[in-house]
Amino acid sequence: MRSIEQQLNMIEKLSNAFGPSGFEDDVLAAARELAKDIGPIEEDSMRNLYIHRKENTGTRPVIMLDAHSDEVGFMIHSIHENGTLRFVTLGRFSPLALSSADVLVRNALGEYLPGVIAAKPVHFQTAAEKAGGVPEISSFVIDIGATSREEAIHDFHIRIGEPGVPASRFQADTRKGLLFGKAFDCRIGVAALLETLERLKGADLPCDVIGVLSSQEEVGERGARVSVNHVRPNLAYVFEGCPADDTFTPSYAIQTALRHGPMLRHMDVSVICSPRYQRYVLDLAEKKGIKAQDSVREGGGNDAAVINTALDGIPSVVAGVPVRYIHSMNGICTL
Repeated sequence: MRSIEQQLNMIEKLSNAFGPSGFEDDVLAAARELAKDIGPIEEDSMRNLYIHRKENTGTRPVIMLDAHSDEVGFMIHSIHENGTLRFVTLGRFSPLALSSADVLVRNALGEYLPGVIAAKPVHFQTAAEKAGGVPEISSFVIDIGATSREEAIHDFHIRIGEPGVPASRFQADTRKGLLFGKAFDCRIGVAALLETLERLKGADLPCDVIGVLSSQEEVGERGARVSVNHVRPNLAYVFEGCPADDTFTPSYAIQTALRHGPMLRHMDVSVICSPRYQRYVLDLAEKKGIKAQDSVREGGGNDAAVINTALDGIPSVVAGVPVRYIHSMNGICTL
């Protein structure tokens, strides 16, 4: 078991790592270092990372622990003549979360360049634009300080297809156990998965356990479609960073609040979590005195959607760490 200081250090490394969908390299490098004492580690061409316990035998039922390594981010679509960058999103953002946000854009040299997501300043907006409400994301650009297309290409080394992420940096209030930063969806889930494997070291279990950091969840659970076929589990436990609802939902309907334990969803728009397995986990948590919340989600989606229906069907549940303001530049969760 890691100390609190070690846990915070792990979460900081994972949160700060640059890793939008398809570009999870830095996240996997951090995870490899953090998991090096757990057991053999392998990787596939989708950048899924597989962490095997040293105690696995290969002859017992397999439990798959899953968390996705990617974060919502951006990809450069094209370069305007004035040097600003048109972009598309990797995963879903609200336009309300983007304007004036600090970002990092990777260039052809592998450098992370600072930039700002820019909208037309109010001073230059027409009356119709001012009355038009929230602009479309397609109207925003990323400004890295270039003054021409040629400068962006030749001096800043920007290419079409380069990725970007929020530039937020991890902070912790250790007195209150509060964590602030980006990418808690799902790096806080990755941290929980790694800590689980750490606590299971040396344990005598009746099953094999394989931890999987699946790629590209934010663009349609694509990594999990490959990883589940590689692991071929009998049971799956999916870790997530899920949207907390305790700052805007009527009190009677709050199901994902900070400090009330992980949220286990009965369903969202992508999956009905295996009802008997779900009830078993919730009943066991109550019996053991472990805080847990259960919810019925009207939106969302996660890797359990593809794991649950893979092969001959794999019973799956999702344990989500509540995070305020996921899919934005900054999130808040608790240790």
